Amino acid sequence: MRTGAEFRTAPLGPLARDRFKRAGMVASLALVLAAGAAAPALAAVRTVTDHTEATAGGGGGGDHCKPNHHHKSRVTEGGGKGDCKGPTGPTGPKGATGATGPTGPKGPTGATGATGATGAPGQPGQPGATGATGATGATGATGATGAPGPCSDIDAQQDSNNFELRAALTGGITYAGIHDLRGTAPRNFLWTDLSTHPGYPAGGAAGLPCGVAVNGHSANAGEPIKFDVMTTTGQVWETTCVEVNSTNPATLNCNDGAGNPNPWTKVTLQPSPGALNSGV
Repeated sequence: MRTGAEFRTAPLGPLARDRFKRAGMVASLALVLAAGAAAPALAAVRTVTDHTEATAGGGGGGDHCKPNHHHKSRVTEGGGKGDCKGPTGPTGPKGATGATGPTGPKGPTGATGATGATGAPGQPGQPGATGATGATGATGATGATGAPGPCSDIDAQQDSNNFELRAALTGGITYAGIHDLRGTAPRNFLWTDLSTHPGYPAGGAAGLPCGVAVNGHSANAGEPIKFDVMTTTGQVWETTCVEVNSTNPATLNCNDGAGNPNPWTKVTLQPSPGALNSGV
């Protein structure tokens, strides 16, 4: 049998020491029974045994639950579940992702956010189609009568087979014309500007020429041919020329014996409203 010192220094685990103590207790019980004191001694031995088991096995003390020991505890060897926890095992693999659950009910509408900044102007759109033509507006009032514009007029005279006469007014200028008819070859019209003669009506009280006429008589050779104008103020003015057929072609001479242009004169009398073989 080992001594107390040997027991304390033996490299035994908790389970081995527990078994060793039980063996000693059984040997002591056998000695007591042999000595004839079985009943009182048995009670003492049970008390000691219970105390020893409580101290060695499940009493909460000792170091048999430390993970460094290589021996199994009593409870584990008996197949039961002990109160000692082993080390935590490694984490198992992550399980598969579960199926997506049904969509939850629609939540309440949130508060209206602040108004954003104004965006940049967009590109101009294409021109629209032309609209329908509107109704014709009302006729406006008649405007004031404008100033009289230049008048144009013409007159003709032929009393002979030798020539024919024209009087023409255009652009404020009065012309005397003659056309020689002798021979078979065509002849040109020959014109004389009468507006260069003295007294030609040129505005004011006399007015401006606006109508023209010619008067000739072939039976009176060398007699004056009269050219008259009507002005914008209703006055009649007159000048004279003579036909010269001694030349070829025939021409008009509208000057006096001194070679000066025959002047324009206002005829006497002038036409007037209601006149009867009279005038003003």
